[in-house]
Amino acid sequence: MNTTQTHRRLFRCLALDGLILLAASLYAWLAMRGVALPCLFRKFTGFLCPGCGNTRAAISLLKLDFSSAFSYNPLFLLEFGYIVWIYCAASRSYLKGGRFAYQPPWPVADILVLVAVLAWGVARNLC
Repeated sequence: MNTTQTHRRLFRCLALDGLILLAASLYAWLAMRGVALPCLFRKFTGFLCPGCGNTRAAISLLKLDFSSAFSYNPLFLLEFGYIVWIYCAASRSYLKGGRFAYQPPWPVADILVLVAVLAWGVARNLC
């Protein structure tokens, strides 16, 4: 692969990173002003999904209020970290081969995260 293609792919990844950061910042700004998307899972089923409280947790973390962030959703850091992990792995795949795809380096970790999120989704509705 030549350097021009590498630079183009890097530029596209950085542009996508910028768009994601801009969208997340806009959503956080709107959420801090009381305008946020409702949880459709909760709206239709009446149960809390494993991600309920993530927006409030993220805003609390932006304010450096870690205890509130943990109280909104204790699994927030795991869920957020996992999403970042997948995005970084997919970006790396794109930079190397031109294909934006996630190839799990440790499938066991993926299964453990899935089990933890599903268990949390069940447990938070039982209490």
